[in-house]
Amino acid sequence: MLRCFYACSGLKINLEKSGLFGIGVDHAEVCQMAEGVGCRADSLPFKYLGLKVGANMSRVVNWRPVYEIFESRLALWKSALLSFGGRVTLVRSVLECLPSFYFSLYKAPKRVIEDLERLIKKFLWGGSSEVSKTHWVAWDRITLPKKKGGVGLSKLKDINVALLSKWGWRYKREKECMWVKVVDALHANGSNWNFLPAKKSCTGVWNSIVSVFMKPVVGSVVLRNMFKGMVGKGDRIMFWLDPWLKEKPLCELFPNIFALEVVRSCSVRDRVLGCWLWKHDPSPGVESVELASLLAEVASVTLSSREDGWRWMGDPNGSFVVNSVKRVLAEASPVMVNYVLDWNKWVPGKCNLFVWRAEMGRIPTADALSRRGLQVGDGLCPLCKSEAESVDHLFTSCFVAVVLWHKISLWCRIPPIFAFAFKDLLEVHKSSHVNVAAKPIIQGIVFSALWCLWKARNKAVFSGVEVKVESIFCDVKSRGFLWFKYRSRNNHISWSDWCNFSFL
Repeated sequence: MLRCFYACSGLKINLEKSGLFGIGVDHAEVCQMAEGVGCRADSLPFKYLGLKVGANMSRVVNWRPVYEIFESRLALWKSALLSFGGRVTLVRSVLECLPSFYFSLYKAPKRVIEDLERLIKKFLWGGSSEVSKTHWVAWDRITLPKKKGGVGLSKLKDINVALLSKWGWRYKREKECMWVKVVDALHANGSNWNFLPAKKSCTGVWNSIVSVFMKPVVGSVVLRNMFKGMVGKGDRIMFWLDPWLKEKPLCELFPNIFALEVVRSCSVRDRVLGCWLWKHDPSPGVESVELASLLAEVASVTLSSREDGWRWMGDPNGSFVVNSVKRVLAEASPVMVNYVLDWNKWVPGKCNLFVWRAEMGRIPTADALSRRGLQVGDGLCPLCKSEAESVDHLFTSCFVAVVLWHKISLWCRIPPIFAFAFKDLLEVHKSSHVNVAAKPIIQGIVFSALWCLWKARNKAVFSGVEVKVESIFCDVKSRGFLWFKYRSRNNHISWSDWCNFSFL
């Protein structure tokens, strides 16, 4: 057999690197046969290209390699050396990608998802495996899309589901591929009428993939309803079992008449151009009503000469991409928020994230720390020393903040900024008195001012540095200039134009 493989493929087997495995065979017999072949005797499970083959992936212990990858990566980075924005960027670009090799094939147990997300959350808030710090914002809020009030990180469950859903898409589109034929040989039978075939008596990877499609994964989202067959010739899309005419398969929309069908796996072409095959004539009542409705729906269907295809309904172009699935799942989250921040495009992520947290009151001001049972001294504002420190006081009613906003309004040539709550500052750029072209610039300057105020507050608290409004104002102008010049398309702007606000 090995010689035939060599003759057909041109690939010679290196027996010294090969292993012989037995399934349902005594290990002694495997050893005896391996000795005759000239290779080593192995047993399941084993690793191939980093993945465990033959292991029960429903057991948490078999996910230990993924745990180790997370722990080793986190050990290389010191969260204390990164800002919250830096840690968010790191989680988004690195940690979410680490388990993708396993997640693209195996459905992760709930315990594994929880453990890995616990590691991510600890790192995100500056903790480690040994030290846990305050988690200022709930994970469900962080994982919302930005346009729904979150940060846009992905839940590991959503990543897992999105990666597994790719196999359903490929199964529907790659009917001539060998792996699809193997799946059909193992799972397709005369009593299975699901969107994807799955034999309950067979355990393994494919059944766990199919389970992702059959039940709501987030809210009311059922992935099989996000796939729609695009009928051409009609010979590759199943009339009853595939969703092609409506969002759901016809077998679910017309269950009584479907029960009368003789060939339930028939194609669209079989029924549109052929004849109906019933076990017996539809009886008066429900069956006849369903048949009349079905005939009315099918009457408008016309076949063409093009090949049948599939469309992913989660993307305007109909193309399937994993990120599109993640987006659909994230947007289906039932978590509701009171306010959605408009993120500014030219200030750094750390600045946007700070404003996002401050709007929710989730920054370590004296009142926020006190509510969490932490000692905060006298609790007074470190800038004015006259009132209790809170988000609204620090950024709106504190004397230092009031003077700063007055200076900024004069500089930017806008009406005086009067804010009674933090949210008022986030709406300044929306004023009708602000030029349309200047709105994103004013918003970015306000965000920069909030950032600089907070930095000045921290210097006063932790370093005892005296706070001067003029110093903060200069910091706002210089930071704003650098961020605007090098993070937007206005790299031609000069410092003098920025200071005079005469570049619009």
